[in-house]
Amino acid sequence: MIDYITTIKVEIFSLSPLSIGDKDQEPLIYDEGKTAYLPATGIAGAFKAYLKFIGKDYKKLFGDQDKKGKSEMSSVIVKDSFAKIINYDRRSGVSISDKYGSNENNKKFERNYLQKGMKFELEFEIQASKNDMEELKNMLYICLKALDKGIIRFGGSKSCGLGIFKVKKVLEDDYDLTELKDLTKYLNNIEDKYDATSEVMGIKLDNHYVNFTVKGELSTPLIIKGAEKLDSNDVDDRSIGLKLFNNKIEYFIPGSSFKGVLRSRAERIANYFDSLDEAKEMFGELKEGRDNILSRVFVTESAIEEEKESRYNRIKIDRFTGGVRHTALMNDIPVKGKTQFDVMYRKKGNKRIDDYSIGLITLALRDLATENLTLGGKDNIGRGRFRADTMKIDDGDSMIDIDFKNMFISNTGRLNEYVRAVKSLTEEEGGDD
Repeated sequence: MIDYITTIKVEIFSLSPLSIGDKDQEPLIYDEGKTAYLPATGIAGAFKAYLKFIGKDYKKLFGDQDKKGKSEMSSVIVKDSFAKIINYDRRSGVSISDKYGSNENNKKFERNYLQKGMKFELEFEIQASKNDMEELKNMLYICLKALDKGIIRFGGSKSCGLGIFKVKKVLEDDYDLTELKDLTKYLNNIEDKYDATSEVMGIKLDNHYVNFTVKGELSTPLIIKGAEKLDSNDVDDRSIGLKLFNNKIEYFIPGSSFKGVLRSRAERIANYFDSLDEAKEMFGELKEGRDNILSRVFVTESAIEEEKESRYNRIKIDRFTGGVRHTALMNDIPVKGKTQFDVMYRKKGNKRIDDYSIGLITLALRDLATENLTLGGKDNIGRGRFRADTMKIDDGDSMIDIDFKNMFISNTGRLNEYVRAVKSLTEEEGGDD
C-alpha cells in the first residue's frame, strides 16, 4: 500500500563531455539545439545496473519483468532532465585493428559531443509504504554517491571518460499521505524541501573498485589531432583542446586515446605471459554472434595544466629519392605541461582474476610513467612521452604509493602480490587442469 511519497531533486554538473545520441550518433537536443536532453530511461538504467552489480534488491526500487512476462511494479518515477547547451565538441577518431594494432582503412569517423559544464536537474518520486521508504531512499542515495564518484556515468563511451558528473545539491521532500496536511501539500505541489546533500556525501560505498592515479608532466611535446579545420591561416596540426570564452585553449588528452594506449600495452604484456584472452576480456570485447563483454577498466580525460605551446616547422621527405619534397612545408603546434591520469578498475569478484588485472594495469602504467610508452601521434620524431612523479593505487583495503623521483615504494608486499599474479595466472590455470 502506498501511504508515503518522497520527492528528490538533484542538481548535477557535467565534468566531461556527454555522448547521448540518436541512431546517427548525433546528440539528443531539444528547443532548436539550445537544450540537451537526458532521458529518464538512461538515468534509471544506469542506476538499476549499479544496484544489481553491488547486490542490492534493485527490483524493489525499479521493478522488473522475468522471462515468463511476470512484472514487478517500479516504486520510483524518474523524469527526463534538460540542460542549457554550452557548446559542442567535435572529435575525430579511427578504428584500430585488434590483429595488427594499427588503424583500419576507411574506418575514420567524426562525432559531436556536448561540451562539459552543463547543469542538469534530476527528479525522482518514490512511492511506497512508510516501512519500505527508508530502504528505497537509501538505495537511490547510494546511486547518487556513485554518480558523484564517477562510478555511475551517463551516455555512451563511459569507459573512455565521458558522462562523468558531480552532484552539487540533493533536496528531499516527504509526504505522509495518511496525514491530511501532507496530502494537501502533495496535491497542491507545495514544497518544503530538506537539504540531504551531506547525507548523500556521507555514504561509504562498498569496496568494488580499485583507483589508480598517476601524476607527472609531458617530457616531450604531445600532439593528438582534433577534427580538421578549414582555417587556411592556422597551422596544419594542433593538439586537441577546447576553446574557452576568453579565446584561451584548454588542452587535454582524450580518454579514448589514453585508454587505447593503455589497452595496447596491457595486451602486449599479457601476450608475453600467455594471458592475452584475459586482458581482452578485462578491457571489453566485441564478439560476433555472442554477447559483448563490457569493459571493467574506466578512464577519465586528462587536462594539461601549465601548458606550453611551441610551433614547429618541418619538411616532407620523398620516400623514393630521399630528398625534400617541394611545396610540402608543414607546421604544427604540439603542447607540453603537467597532467594526471586516472584509471578505475571494477572488480570481478574473483580474487585471482582481480589481482591479475590490477597487476597488469600497474605494469602498463609503469611503462607510461617511465617514458617507455607514447601518447598521440608522431612518436617516431619523439612526441608524446610522459614522465611521472608519483603513482597511487587504492584498492579499498590498502594504499600503494610509488615515488618515481625519490625511488620509493610503500606497501611493496602488496604490490609484489599483484605483479606475481600477472606472471602466475596461466601457471595456476595449468595446475587446475
